[in-house]
Amino acid sequence: MTAFGPWSTTLAIGATFGLAVALLLASTRSNAAANRLLALLLLVFVLKLMPYVLGFAGYYDAYPWLSFAPFELGLAIGPLLYLHVRRLTSGGLPTGWYRHLLPGALQFAYRAVMFMQPQDIKDAWNDSIHRDWIDPSETFLDLLSFAIYLWLALRAYRTYQRWLDAHLSNREEFRIVWLRNVLVTFALAWPIWALYEAFSYATGFNYYQRFPLYVCFTLLVFYLGLEGWRHAGTAYPQPSAETEPAEAPRFAAPRIEPSSRDWTVQGAEWLARTEAAGWWRDPALSLERLARHLGTNTAYLSRALNEGLGVSFNEAINRLRVDEVCRRLASDAADGDLLDIAFTAGFSSKTSFNRSFKAQTGKTPSRFRESAGAARTEG
Repeated sequence: MTAFGPWSTTLAIGATFGLAVALLLASTRSNAAANRLLALLLLVFVLKLMPYVLGFAGYYDAYPWLSFAPFELGLAIGPLLYLHVRRLTSGGLPTGWYRHLLPGALQFAYRAVMFMQPQDIKDAWNDSIHRDWIDPSETFLDLLSFAIYLWLALRAYRTYQRWLDAHLSNREEFRIVWLRNVLVTFALAWPIWALYEAFSYATGFNYYQRFPLYVCFTLLVFYLGLEGWRHAGTAYPQPSAETEPAEAPRFAAPRIEPSSRDWTVQGAEWLARTEAAGWWRDPALSLERLARHLGTNTAYLSRALNEGLGVSFNEAINRLRVDEVCRRLASDAADGDLLDIAFTAGFSSKTSFNRSFKAQTGKTPSRFRESAGAARTEG
């Protein structure tokens, strides 16, 4: 007899939600490739829940032929997460990206082949080989794969954040906090999963004792689905979309740069020109655009700022903007709206303004205004 009780219903709600969001993500046009990878990741989690959705409802007892149904595809979780992050942050996928999915495909093929066998063969294989040898090995490889690809995903995210610092003055708008939080959540879920599996094999957890672990997977489905769908249409700057400004006509003689160039002097000179020209007021100013203004290339400009002045492009430009805001707040014209002053100085969002201002002055903008007002009154 089959019947959905509280346990099977709880997991079924998560599986239904994950499937619905996966279908929505697969149909989006913005960030299409990244969203389809996320849809596949959600689908893998939905499949992972299914043995327990059906098991708690009595389907495996009523229909033994369901054994070995290709629901468990743990070797696909890590690769899909990593490929989603790579596609979202770099605009492309690594060379030979499909190879990352081969272990998951083999896992699916093994279960699909076993699923189609007669029941007596499946039972004999499970009792003699699968339960004691393949299942523990598969679980270990699932956890190892997940850990490796989670590390790769975190590295890709950090690489993107460094690229934003080096190329955009309004990088705070593209911090992708939601993706960072998702990766942190997965990082916290990994030891829970690993410890649960270790205790399960050590003490022989039964089907019902594994229910809390699958509640955790259900919560991951809800969180990943909600965050992924909320930001499905958000466009992020892509490194591959940037073009190097031309320095000279195509057939002009190459310009030879002196090997002894003082990058500190060069960086100070370029920053002074930037300040004098007011280019820093452009909210969308990028490393590429400033290089065009200065008649150089991004490699030299980045080197002058990083090596010469010890700052990133983002930090250098926002220092000029914060200095302008401080001058305005310290002057008699400090009664204007704080955000209007910030936007006039080139900031494009309240978040980037507050973060940059606090980092440079050690005070919030409102606190700085109060201090500046008190100083003017005393003067």
